[in-house]
Amino acid sequence: MDIFEVLTAIIKRKIILMRTGINEYEALIKAELDISSEYHIPLLDIQKLVGQ
Repeated sequence: MDIFEVLTAIIKRKIILMRTGINEYEALIKAELDISSEYHIPLLDIQKLVGQ
């Protein structure tokens, strides 16, 4: 798995969450948490990738 796969997974999850009515910021946070646990990557590393 590379950085682009992780970022793509986050973006896809964020879009799905936004379609349920969650605002963009909250969707991003939830997507980061989901992908962090799903891919077993520390949340801090995910946030560095996203640029937070």
